[in-house]
Amino acid sequence: MVAEYLWLFAIAGGAFLLGCAIAYGMLTNRKLSRSEQDTQDRKVRKLYEKPPHEASR
Repeated sequence: MVAEYLWLFAIAGGAFLLGCAIAYGMLTNRKLSRSEQDTQDRKVRKLYEKPPHEASR
């Protein structure tokens, strides 16, 4: 009987912790500022302009 409650606690506790982790991630995720977005876009374009054999450099 105690083992059944232990499994219930483990399953419910795991789901609760996973939900907390997802909620924390969603709440702390912030949008990029306009200048950060521009910098990111510029660097991505620069990366994709290179030939495939030079992309890792």
